[in-house]
Amino acid sequence: MRTLGVIVLGVLGASVAQAEPRPKLQITRDPVRTSLRMRRAAQATPASVPPAAGRPVVGPMPLKAQAPAKTRTVDAATALRDLRQSMSFSVNVGYQLDGSRPSGRPSLDGAIANAGEQDFATLRSYGFGEGYASTRGVGLSSLSTYFSARFQVARKLTAFDPTLERDVPVAPPISTWFERSGTEVRSGWAELRDFVPERFGPLRRLRVRAGDQFLYSSWQVRMLGLNVAYEGPALSIQAFAGQRRSGYTRALDESQPQVAGGTVRVDLRFLSTPLPIALAASYLTLTSSDATGQPGSQSALFEADWRPRDDVAVIASVRGLDGHVATQRLEVRARYKEVTNFVFDVMRRDEDDWRWDPTLTVRRQEDVLEARRYLDLGPVLPQLIGSVRGGTLIAENVDLLARVAGAVDLRDELTPANSFTQSYLEVGGALEVRLRRQAAVALSALTRTTRRETAEPIIDTPLFPDAIATSGVTGEAGFTELGTRIRMTLGARRFSASLELYGRRTRFDAAYADPMTAVPDRDLRGGGRLTVDAWLGPRVRLFAQYDASSELDSAPEINGYRSLRLIASGVY
Repeated sequence: MRTLGVIVLGVLGASVAQAEPRPKLQITRDPVRTSLRMRRAAQATPASVPPAAGRPVVGPMPLKAQAPAKTRTVDAATALRDLRQSMSFSVNVGYQLDGSRPSGRPSLDGAIANAGEQDFATLRSYGFGEGYASTRGVGLSSLSTYFSARFQVARKLTAFDPTLERDVPVAPPISTWFERSGTEVRSGWAELRDFVPERFGPLRRLRVRAGDQFLYSSWQVRMLGLNVAYEGPALSIQAFAGQRRSGYTRALDESQPQVAGGTVRVDLRFLSTPLPIALAASYLTLTSSDATGQPGSQSALFEADWRPRDDVAVIASVRGLDGHVATQRLEVRARYKEVTNFVFDVMRRDEDDWRWDPTLTVRRQEDVLEARRYLDLGPVLPQLIGSVRGGTLIAENVDLLARVAGAVDLRDELTPANSFTQSYLEVGGALEVRLRRQAAVALSALTRTTRRETAEPIIDTPLFPDAIATSGVTGEAGFTELGTRIRMTLGARRFSASLELYGRRTRFDAAYADPMTAVPDRDLRGGGRLTVDAWLGPRVRLFAQYDASSELDSAPEINGYRSLRLIASGVY
């Protein structure tokens, strides 16, 4: 009963409080004055500005304005490229030294390198450089240009052959894409943008680019020609045509095929009733090439980008070649609590896909023993490739990364196996710990196991001189590699240095056996890289890199490789 009485009195008190008017809150005494003051703003109001009408000046008077110090500062973010400047260019000049010395031990075939004759150069040095230049609004306010080129200065490596009594070319210690001095234009184009009058409305988003340029369609292609594009928030259209440029050698540029195509992208997020979907389609066609003997090809790519949430993205694509489905791909990206990311990627490659790019397509009626097949990837076989990777941040200074990938061979039993499309399982991970924001230590590990066909090793004897192992039993059976990196930096575009060390152990399937020579089925190698990157002011950069490898079990006749690269860069 006592409790019931308390509840009744509480209810009656609340009713009376609601019936009576609430008193106005008033301060009956002045607040306690303290000596605390807020920090003055960076730009104080000058003393000459009068206070607002009806408001007395409270507090201390502002300090007397002082003239700024006569110091000139350059923003590091705009030092590399200032959009307010009409012209800009940069130059990279470098020098490289490659070397490898004979170890004095015989090779796997019993020969001793450089014994009596020099079969490779132990030292090679060459210079190289790159130049970039661009203009904005020079001559015409809507005109922009870009130009890039590279060059190399190299001495041709020769050695005296006593048998021929003349100098003959020898191989370099480390292979490069060039063998002599020369200059190559990498890209050079002119573009008109915002040249359509305002009265034409959406057509003001039209742009025209002509020259040597890189394009992204159903495949990446370098072209010398014309590209017309319209880029709007909901609709983007591109059409191009010209001659393909080679990306590896200048010898075949005159016989490259003609290329044409286009892309269309529709983003439904910008509709009046937005949908979280974007659709894209690309088309690329190449004519036949008489120099390489490759037929023409037509490829198309269809892609859908669905983002149901801000932290989830689903991307699906299908690529076709000459009317057949070539590849199918599905990618899912997810983010959890701003610091954890997951990526799921699955791709199915069909036998109708190209070998390398649209200029090297599949030809069914070819000789599998022809010489041109020696260094290529072999016939295309159906394969399913998938990977899952995730990364997270712990305590703002520890990064974790994990990855699992695998491939499944989808060929039928009647199709011969290919060394490059065998099933495998791969597991890897990395850890990086940052110390006091200037130093970081990283560790990485990766291992792969490949499932290949089993067969008895072929004995190399004069009775079987032409015996060739099938492609499915050749290659590595698996590998394991470990790496570590120590990095130190004093800030962006100031000074940084890093040291990387790695070790790799590879296991090979024994496809051949020689009774006279022990052919190793394992290879262990290691190496490291030292890098120094320093900025002498906001526009001059010095870069040095030194690489070294250990001795190779598969090449005991050499003691490894050494390489030193020095680069000086200027941005203006």
